[in-house]
Amino acid sequence: GIARDITDRKQAENFMRFQAYHDLLTGLPNRSLFRDRLSLAISHAKRAGTKAAVMFLDLDRFKIINDTLGHSIGDLLIQAVSRRISECLREGDTLSRFGGDEFTLLLPNLKNQNDAAIIARKIISELKEVFFIEQHEIVISGSIGIAMYPDHGEQIDALIQNADIAMYHTKSHGKNGHQFFSEQMNQAFAEKLSIERDLRTCLEQKELF
Repeated sequence: GIARDITDRKQAENFMRFQAYHDLLTGLPNRSLFRDRLSLAISHAKRAGTKAAVMFLDLDRFKIINDTLGHSIGDLLIQAVSRRISECLREGDTLSRFGGDEFTLLLPNLKNQNDAAIIARKIISELKEVFFIEQHEIVISGSIGIAMYPDHGEQIDALIQNADIAMYHTKSHGKNGHQFFSEQMNQAFAEKLSIERDLRTCLEQKELF
């Protein structure tokens, strides 16, 4: 008989699977795993007649902190933020790192918007508390946009996009808070994109006087 120790290979395979679906800095689910869980949450909500919320959270002034204190401190802050947000969530909720200082959250099995608003307010309140990173005391805040299934979309991409639009609406109205998506936001966002496109064309064609 021949015996072979395949421990290292199994560990490598497990790490590759983890790497495919998780953010390596925080250990949180990445975009791919978040989309998979959102798909399951939508299917369950459709069968059970319940609601689900998608939140898009962006840290306010993170770029300033990152540029001033350095990327290593920025990374430690991202890790601390992810831990603090996780403590605000229920069992079964999903926190994902979308990229940079952006996070997405999935809250399944909700009755109404107020259930999502309670968690959003709790997260905003927790983020206001001082972060102690090495020798630095860091104060930040967060802007949250929320899209509800099925009220604000029934498809994965629509829910994520509408939560993102609501987050930018929060940022443009003072930051440090949360907003639910509305069609008025969508119209304003489309108009802004249209103006940017027109201005770009004007510059290229030298049509500004």
